[in-house]
Amino acid sequence: MFFPSYRFTHPETENTIRIDRWSYLWAGLFGAIFVAFKGMGGRFMLAAAVNILFAAGVLGVSAVTSFVLIPLHQFFVILVGVPLVIAVQGTMMVNIVRNGYRKRGWRIKVNE
Repeated sequence: MFFPSYRFTHPETENTIRIDRWSYLWAGLFGAIFVAFKGMGGRFMLAAAVNILFAAGVLGVSAVTSFVLIPLHQFFVILVGVPLVIAVQGTMMVNIVRNGYRKRGWRIKVNE
């Protein structure tokens, strides 16, 4: 499955955090802010570094294609590339959150 849902449960307090399929979109759009919002403030800098790399990549591709491609082709490259970047970045941000809760000892359940 491309975007699995997760439920993180604290082993002592039974506090629960959920990540569903929509979380991948929000994580892709808001990146490091999503990571901090999900309680992983200590991993904010890692997430911010990933955000910066993706932003630099998108800007780099936009700049290079403006010199190489005609505007219509550049439009289609961006039209396909930006949603792909959002999906990949969202997956990476969810993985940062998942690994953070795993390292804290929370129970992780993958919901189908």
